[in-house]
Amino acid sequence: MTTRDSAYTNSDDEYQEICDFLDRLAAQDPFAHWESGRMGYWRHSLHAAEAPRGAFFGENAHVWRDDHGSIVALCISEYGKNDLFIEVSPAYREIYSDIFRWIDEVWAAERTEVEIDVFCEDTDKIRRLEENGYRFLRHFENKRTYELEGVPLDYELEAGFTIRTFSEHPDMAGRVALVQSAFDNPDYTEARLTGLMSSPDYRDEYNLMVISPSGLPVAYCVGWHERARVGHGFVEPVGTHADFRRRGFAQAVIRECFARLKASGMYTVEIASRAEPAAANFLYDSLMPSSKREVHKYGKATSAAQPGHREEKTG
Repeated sequence: MTTRDSAYTNSDDEYQEICDFLDRLAAQDPFAHWESGRMGYWRHSLHAAEAPRGAFFGENAHVWRDDHGSIVALCISEYGKNDLFIEVSPAYREIYSDIFRWIDEVWAAERTEVEIDVFCEDTDKIRRLEENGYRFLRHFENKRTYELEGVPLDYELEAGFTIRTFSEHPDMAGRVALVQSAFDNPDYTEARLTGLMSSPDYRDEYNLMVISPSGLPVAYCVGWHERARVGHGFVEPVGTHADFRRRGFAQAVIRECFARLKASGMYTVEIASRAEPAAANFLYDSLMPSSKREVHKYGKATSAAQPGHREEKTG
């Protein structure tokens, strides 16, 4: 099969093409890990501060197309660091060699290591990674599934605390401060929040916050419908202000989000979290998941990490 590859342009049309490819892939490959919802969050929120046609997007996302111009594979870095995801149509797995060549010769040329996320059950991708010099690094993430017919949806809040949508309590500065505290991320900005709400998949009724008696946002989550699978949704992100942890606020706001998703016709919801020993795992287990899948990181050092690499390049 003949394919051609190119850097991602971040045009609206190509973004939509990638989302459509990822939705098709979700129906074909049970181990597809980079979903269209994650693509939207990556573009609209995580990297909202990047110039829409700036270098970041082209340097950190790459597509392969078939003879008809349809996308059949994607490589993308979530953070633009050493992290990378590979998604390939099952019918085009023979182009993995081209993908690994692009990673080695282009994307990783000035990086000292590459780390790729993969479901631990994805033996085909793991085999290909190992054949190309990648080795298991660590259990990195958990992905839990909740069947909404079987999970508790009731909750209690301390007196005076309420749950509101963002439109009902549009405290931009308070929400930004909440996220900064929840994730110890002082770089989180209003642009990230407005970017999230500009996503075409955003629904205000799932952008929920626990509000203190004084009007301070203290916990939040955002729910979404999956584009690829009818009746499926996910919750991302979830956070609690550092001064209000261990008081049941995150559990309450997630259960309220579950109830709203269920009322809208969702019956299965997923939540991803960092692996143990991250404390959030206790919360997500308490919500009674029906299953939990492990995501592992595989990695390798690159030629740029070898002694003399920089001297050779600079002469």
